[in-house]
Amino acid sequence: MLSSTFRLTGRRAFFYAEASEPNQRTDIYLANGDSPAALKELAGRAPNAYAPAVLIGRSPMDIGWPRVEKPIHWMRLFEQLDAVMQTALSERSRRQGGGEKWDGRTFRRAIDLDAPPEEVFVEPSPNESVLVVDDSATVRAFMKAKLAPFRFDVDFAADGETAIDMAQAKPYTCIFLDIMMPGIDGYQVCKRIKGSAATRNMAVVMLTSKSGAFDKFRGNWAGCDAYLGKPVSEDELLATIAKFLPSARKVINVA
Repeated sequence: MLSSTFRLTGRRAFFYAEASEPNQRTDIYLANGDSPAALKELAGRAPNAYAPAVLIGRSPMDIGWPRVEKPIHWMRLFEQLDAVMQTALSERSRRQGGGEKWDGRTFRRAIDLDAPPEEVFVEPSPNESVLVVDDSATVRAFMKAKLAPFRFDVDFAADGETAIDMAQAKPYTCIFLDIMMPGIDGYQVCKRIKGSAATRNMAVVMLTSKSGAFDKFRGNWAGCDAYLGKPVSEDELLATIAKFLPSARKVINVA
């Protein structure tokens, strides 16, 4: 699950990728804090200020590294990794600025001391567009915060009429659409988007607190592609991103 989730970080300021080989040089360690074997192996790899560690687990631990509790919330995990990695980068910069030689290998694992840094090519991520349509400022703020790490091109609309105009003017990959709004409701908006040749290929995900069979029938009849119940859970949102945003389709089962 973690390996797949890391693929979605290509849009973030910090991009994480699992080491492809056991002996590959490591920038940061992520260890199972509930596993004595994992903690023993971590100690053998000697994490330090330049190549730090983050632990995941339910058990309290005091070995000098921060911990992310289970069950894992992917946003909290990324925030913790970012914070630890930012500190490590500051330490590397400080060491360089102090006149001491820092070649990217010193203070690493012994097996890596003579290994030259590997060149890593990261393919640029496509800049996909997302439209969030909801009359609630709270929901718009929530969606803005949750979509921000992926660096999508995100726009917002507070009513259906505005959403239709925006969809006609810009090719959105995915539209998150509230059902209950002033003016025309989400069903009508979805029907008009799916009924237009210019917008019918945009994925429409209904944001709704209604989960009855009749409500889903209305949504399917209008042409929507999926539902997200309110309040929106992080796992369901991640799965939806993986399904409808092209760069994330390879990790559709991550959640």
